[in-house]
Amino acid sequence: MNIHPLTPPEDPPSASWNRLLREEIQQTILAGEGRWSRGIAAVAWIHLAAFATCHLLHRPGQESDPRHLLVWFLELVAVFVAMRLIVGRGWFWSPPAIHLIGRMWLTFLILSFSLSTLNHVIGWQTLWFKAGWGTLSSFLMAMLAWLITPRYLILAVQMYLTALLMARFMDWNNVIYGVSWWIALMAIALSVRRIERSRPVASHSGVS
Repeated sequence: MNIHPLTPPEDPPSASWNRLLREEIQQTILAGEGRWSRGIAAVAWIHLAAFATCHLLHRPGQESDPRHLLVWFLELVAVFVAMRLIVGRGWFWSPPAIHLIGRMWLTFLILSFSLSTLNHVIGWQTLWFKAGWGTLSSFLMAMLAWLITPRYLILAVQMYLTALLMARFMDWNNVIYGVSWWIALMAIALSVRRIERSRPVASHSGVS
């Protein structure tokens, strides 16, 4: 079959899938009527408070502290409760695009816990697992960049630098990690807020 030279080529399947994903996320944000930006901002503050607490519990030369596990567990519970109260019931499961991002986040948490477990098995001579969290965070942001918008690569670079800072200043790694994620989540919340304030646009537009 001959194709006219002026006929624009069709989008490859991957581009169509990526565009549909962005559209579904944008429609979900618009339907939330301002709840998504508030929910993400709440998660940012919860995470910052949790890691500020971990910093207060930290003592130089201390190998491990079971209270950190309690703080991280309470943070996870607080995040789910806050999102349930602010965004609404079923926020994690619907639509499929949000569920996909949620599963990526849970995978990130599982791998983060795996790093801390490996550090425990190898030995606490060096707390390298927290710097590893920065690398995992960079990977998560890069994945969001490929799925949603290349602008997330800025946050991926931020998390890369965060890992370097955590490795350089070991006694301050909880503060560095907490503040870096607070900045990233607040930036995402502001981006989501801009979408919430906009009117529905044509189907070819994506998440900014």
